[in-house]
Amino acid sequence: MNRIITIVLIALLTVFTVHTVYMNTDGWRLDFTADGIYTLTDGTHDILNKMNHEGVQPITVKLYYSETIGKKLPAFIKSFITYEQYVRSLLSEYQRYSQGKITVEFYDPKADSDEAQDAADYGLDGKMLNQYGDQFFFGMVFETQTGSKDVIDFLWPEKQETLEYEISKRIYSLLWPAKKRVGILSSLDVMADDNPYYAQLMAAQGKAAPETWTMVKMMKETYDVSKIDLESDQISHDDYDLVVVIHPRSLADKSLWALDEWIVTGGNTIVMVDPYAIRDQAPQNPQQPFAQYQYKPSSNLERLMEKWGLRRVEDQIAADFDLAVKRPVSRSGPAETVIVDMNITDKTRATTLNTELPVFQGLNNIRFFMAGVLEQVDTESNLEMIPLVQTTEKGDALNMKAGFPSGNELTFMDAGNPGKLLDAYNPQGQKMIACLLRGQFPTAFAEGARFPASTPETPPGMPPGFQMPPPEDAEWIEKEAVTADRLAPASVMVFADVDFIADELAFQQSFFGLAAANDNHKVMLNALDYMLGSEELLRVRAKSSIKRPFVVFDEIEAAADQESLDEERKFRAEVERFQKELSDKQSQLSQKNTQLLEKKVQDELTELQEKKKNAERQLREIRKTKRAALEGVEGRVRFMTMWFTPILVFLLGMGLFVRRKMNEASVLRGTK
Repeated sequence: MNRIITIVLIALLTVFTVHTVYMNTDGWRLDFTADGIYTLTDGTHDILNKMNHEGVQPITVKLYYSETIGKKLPAFIKSFITYEQYVRSLLSEYQRYSQGKITVEFYDPKADSDEAQDAADYGLDGKMLNQYGDQFFFGMVFETQTGSKDVIDFLWPEKQETLEYEISKRIYSLLWPAKKRVGILSSLDVMADDNPYYAQLMAAQGKAAPETWTMVKMMKETYDVSKIDLESDQISHDDYDLVVVIHPRSLADKSLWALDEWIVTGGNTIVMVDPYAIRDQAPQNPQQPFAQYQYKPSSNLERLMEKWGLRRVEDQIAADFDLAVKRPVSRSGPAETVIVDMNITDKTRATTLNTELPVFQGLNNIRFFMAGVLEQVDTESNLEMIPLVQTTEKGDALNMKAGFPSGNELTFMDAGNPGKLLDAYNPQGQKMIACLLRGQFPTAFAEGARFPASTPETPPGMPPGFQMPPPEDAEWIEKEAVTADRLAPASVMVFADVDFIADELAFQQSFFGLAAANDNHKVMLNALDYMLGSEELLRVRAKSSIKRPFVVFDEIEAAADQESLDEERKFRAEVERFQKELSDKQSQLSQKNTQLLEKKVQDELTELQEKKKNAERQLREIRKTKRAALEGVEGRVRFMTMWFTPILVFLLGMGLFVRRKMNEASVLRGTK
């Protein structure tokens, strides 16, 4: 009887203790995930605190998830279940910390239900499942008490890393709807004409109408983005809060004046120049098919930047062995190290990114291709210069020009020749790719400006900076220098690369459509938020990505690459030398020679071919050794995972079992 009373008392005490702990720890959460994916970032907390301090109206968040239909579907759809649980947990955190300002509602839109109709009316993207019209919904609706709405039409698990930002961005835009105004000044078609008649006209000519860059589309989700006419002679502070300059190729004095006036009078600006922009394509000329190889797709702002104490070194491309991307350069070729295609990861971010600025906090996968090199120059400017992106200590600046390859001189065509790039590679130390300038900017038009009212069109194919002289009867515009009372400090962020925001580098096609390929888009959006002062949203986006890298494999591969670099360079040089000698000998065979001389040349040709094969064989052996090191580690990891650990657990269990039996036997013997 005493034993039963004791058990009952212990049970009651346990229930009382659990209840007391629960009531006194309501709201406590422990997030044991490596990246804190269930924990709201500081930026979201700032937004929630702002909602309470400013007394804004509450907002309702509705999650529509077809749970009932999903249970009847194949494993592909069932994979959404885990993600839906994560979304629920995250929304619960929003509700918990909002102190009543956010209400979360969950709906299961079953087939032919009112909830399914509501989801469709809100504009959620229902995925058709069968011939009966059943739809699978997984979206989110944000609604204020005044009737303002916003939606995430479908929640893809692949976009989990940016989910918190997408939620916070919609809450922020609904409660504080005034959009900042961003003007884009560009020599490229970054913002296409949405006129359908123009698209039809281009299609009739067999051409595809230009499309707005995906990066610009993302900018328009948060900001009021418009194009600045290249013929404008003024950029007004009444029209824009920020100006973004993308690939300013051969800007006329009129545009330079407008940009200079904007900056010196306090206009914040993001500038992207490039020695080689992949979107800057040479004009097609069937009469001169090789002219495109002489085309130089570069941009600069020498006249303004020199006054700022900054220079993009002409014809120099940043390169770095430690940042190099390993990828095939031909359709069926092996992966090779491309030192001008650089990727900053979590291993190199500490030495390459300025993480003190919130622009780069939490980002660890940023890619640059054929980026330029920025250098500080002596000037009377007192601007503060802060490096933002640099190479590692193994950085180099390769001289590359337009034209056809000739000898050891590098051209843009050699971007697809990793071996030749490595042969020219000579580490010189860190090279700056992006920086931030602050202070009172000096003007490049101290005496004012005089330029024609209309800029003559530059013929296609002209080098950057070339401008046609105005006609004799041109109308001229006179501009007086900016007066001292209009001067104001500003901030200018300069990138020596345009490609990092282009679709080719920042985005990729996947099974689910166009998706981010890396953190490049976050860099641009963070830069916009930083320059516009939207600190709360910036700190949300800075959340770390969810990644589990194979660090050991990466380190072994990097070490093997470094050790074999000199050997590969030596054998590549031998292969090229043998190839040149082979060409010379083959040209001798094409001439009229005596039979004896022809036999001698043929023998030498055979010998050279054999030497070339031996050199190529040595190159293959070097690569084989690197692969063997990786495969050896892979085999050991596989053995530990599949055999050693299970066997160890089994033996440990058997040992404990035997020990327990021996103890029981000992107790029995003792009782006897």
